[in-house]
Amino acid sequence: MAEPLTRTQRQAAISDLISRGLVTSQSQLKTMLAEQGLVVTQPTLSKDLAEIGAIRVRSAEGGLVYTLSDETGIPGATLDRLCADMLVSAEASGNLVVVHTPPGGAQYFAMGLDKAGWDTVLGCVAGDDTVLVITQSPVASGRVVAQLRSFATAGRGDS
Repeated sequence: MAEPLTRTQRQAAISDLISRGLVTSQSQLKTMLAEQGLVVTQPTLSKDLAEIGAIRVRSAEGGLVYTLSDETGIPGATLDRLCADMLVSAEASGNLVVVHTPPGGAQYFAMGLDKAGWDTVLGCVAGDDTVLVITQSPVASGRVVAQLRSFATAGRGDS
């Protein structure tokens, strides 16, 4: 019987698979790990993906694929890419912002917004394709929407 991997070793294997190819789902990743002799439960895999900063983004072919988030350390660096790849719409209402993403993208979008560390954002609640962003004020909501739209436009090369 093989010796169990440490969390760090397991996460390194996951990072390696994501960086080498197109991993489209957790079940595919779980199968790829099993082919290497690494058995992992789905809840552990989900936690590992969150801890290593893996996110799903839209590929050039249009499908969602896992990638490792930008390691620049610049607040918003990951979020600008998420906006370009996943922002369908963003609308403010009072101190709330409702963000729509493609199906399955809301949790990753919310994670990117959380990691950006914007002072005016108090928190996010994510569903499947919708993120509810709670801000400090109606003015802050308007600024959040403007920034998200700006990231999306710049990332897509829109005029």
